[in-house]
Amino acid sequence: MGMENCFDVVSRAARVETNKGNIYNMLNEKQRDFVSYVLRNYVDVGVDELDVAKLSTALTAKYGSLHTAQQELGTVQENQGTFIDFQQHLYKEIAA
Repeated sequence: MGMENCFDVVSRAARVETNKGNIYNMLNEKQRDFVSYVLRNYVDVGVDELDVAKLSTALTAKYGSLHTAQQELGTVQENQGTFIDFQQHLYKEIAA
């Protein structure tokens, strides 16, 4: 891993740490568990993990199937909403 990648991981981890309180406050326990999983992948793998096109892959990886994920978290539309909404908080700039 090159130095640039190390800095990217640190900045992603710092972004999560700074904003996770606001993110988790808007979620129920099951949503929080899933978003926590996505955020770990984001820190470890990169920003591509936040692409909405990866949502079904993340749900399947976490829950074993989309059907189980929907039983746990709600409809596809609700899951997309949660997935998109938490990212707005993740990238919210801290007011100086």
